[in-house]
This record gives sequence, structure tokens and C-alpha cells, in this order.
Amino acid sequence: MRWIFSLAAVGVFIGFIVYLNTMEAPESTSPAPKPAVTTPAKPAPVKPAKETAQEPKFKFYEMLPESEVVPPTVKEYTPSPSNQEFRYLVQTGSFRNPEDAERQRAQIAFQGMRAQVSRIDLEEGNTWYRVNVGPFDSRSQMNSAVDKLVAISIQPLVRKVPKE
Repeated sequence: MRWIFSLAAVGVFIGFIVYLNTMEAPESTSPAPKPAVTTPAKPAPVKPAKETAQEPKFKFYEMLPESEVVPPTVKEYTPSPSNQEFRYLVQTGSFRNPEDAERQRAQIAFQGMRAQVSRIDLEEGNTWYRVNVGPFDSRSQMNSAVDKLVAISIQPLVRKVPKE
């Protein structure tokens, strides 16, 4: 059975080669016929036309100064933490069971970060235990902490909290 498919594939390949050989070559690849060499007759002297002042074809030399754009002055960005009115707090989890929150806090402590567990009592009577890392004054510190948390399969939530 395989040899039938092999023969068919060889036949198709040979047919394709024959087809390519019967096609006409494009004109760009065919050599152009060389023109016969003849000596040109001396051209009649051309008299220069009257010198006239030609108008320039392009008027962008005149248009550019007219369309000049002056950018507005903008206050320079300085990423100093002293100008911020907030701090970054990274929430790593929220649990109903305090033991689960302590377990995650210990897991974060093994990464060299300090985490706190805070108890949140809701109006409906529910109690939740949040695990937070931070607060951080700079975005780079917060990003470093987030990278460490993601490395241990924790998807944190970054919050901005006002400075006290």
C-alpha cells in the first residue's frame, strides 16, 4: 500500500516539473535583445530659451514657519515618594477562617516579607481575615513584593491607601 502512495507522489512531482518547464519565462528574466550599433547623427545645437524665473514647485519652505507648533510647558515628573498622598498596600488574601489567614502569613514570612492579618467585621455579621503586605512608599518596592508573591503562586491585589 505504501509503495502505491510513493509512486503516486513521484508521479505528481515529475508532472509538476514538466509543468514548470512548459511555462514561459517572465520577460524580466529573459535576456533583452541587443540593439544594433549605429552612430548617432550629430544633434542640432539647442538654443537656450530665455531665462525665466520659475516658481518653486513646492511651497513647504513658506508653509513650515507658519505651521510651527509650540509645545506647552508641562511640570516635570519626579517620582519621589514624598509627593505622593498615598501608600501601596498589597492584599494577598481574604479568609473566613483565621487559621487559613495565619497559614498564608507564615508562607509569606518564609519569603522574607512581613505580613499582617487584620480582622474585618462586616455589617451582615460576617467576619473576614485579610492578609496584607506593606504598606510601601514607592512603586518599585511594591512591585518587588508582588513579584515575590507571584513566584509562590499568590495573586495579590494592590491597593492605594491614604497616608496617615
